[in-house]
Amino acid sequence: MAPSLLLTKMPMTPLRRDTSGRTMADPSFWHTFDFQSESIPPAVVDAASKVTVITNNINIMGANTFYREAKPPAEVEPSGEVVLLLHGAAFKSAKWVELNTINLLAGMGHRVIAVDLPGFGNSGRQELGAELRRTWLQSFLIALNLPPCVVVSPSFSGVFSLPMLVLQPHEFDGFVPIAVDATDEIPVHRLQAIRVPTLIIYGEKDTGLGHLSRDDLSNIPTSQAVELPGARHPAYLDQTNIFHTLLYNFIKQVHAHRAVV
Repeated sequence: MAPSLLLTKMPMTPLRRDTSGRTMADPSFWHTFDFQSESIPPAVVDAASKVTVITNNINIMGANTFYREAKPPAEVEPSGEVVLLLHGAAFKSAKWVELNTINLLAGMGHRVIAVDLPGFGNSGRQELGAELRRTWLQSFLIALNLPPCVVVSPSFSGVFSLPMLVLQPHEFDGFVPIAVDATDEIPVHRLQAIRVPTLIIYGEKDTGLGHLSRDDLSNIPTSQAVELPGARHPAYLDQTNIFHTLLYNFIKQVHAHRAVV
């Protein structure tokens, strides 16, 4: 079996233990590392073409929940990372298939889960307030027996991911918010207490929610904001190649810095 594509030589920085017993780079690392420093290797692109995406349903809090899942093909050693893909209000999990995001991430060695949020796509509708949205996401992670994930959260999905990030940061290995909703509802001191590696992505032309969420989430000490040139609110649609490159490098570094000492 070929070595994991994540386990090639990579720049490392001094590690320190966090409260969960895992290790993480000093916050300055996440501020300054160039997450476009390495292009996605051709081997990943080739592996992505061999990935099979399956669909499934599970009952979460009394309602059907539809999700897609992909694992690395046989020739790629699993990285051990799980990537959870959420979606915005105008989309559903199928968008990550159309963009080839699921396949590429699986081709990198990761297990990938893309879910239709309640009331979207093939998932049943549920009336969920703020507290229940966090509970719903937690219930989904538990039902699939998922370890801490790298969570990719565009726009509307922030109402699910942000409450969990604040109250249960141990459920995250990394966080990739893309112009997420509800950042202005979180007190600055709560954001400043978060130590989850966070890659804030927003579009140059998204001067509303994109810039607002960037400014709010930049209070996370282990964060870096990256603007996608010429991109609108769903920035990953306009600059898909850059977006995938950012994910490749970010998850690679998250993987490198979470080893137990």
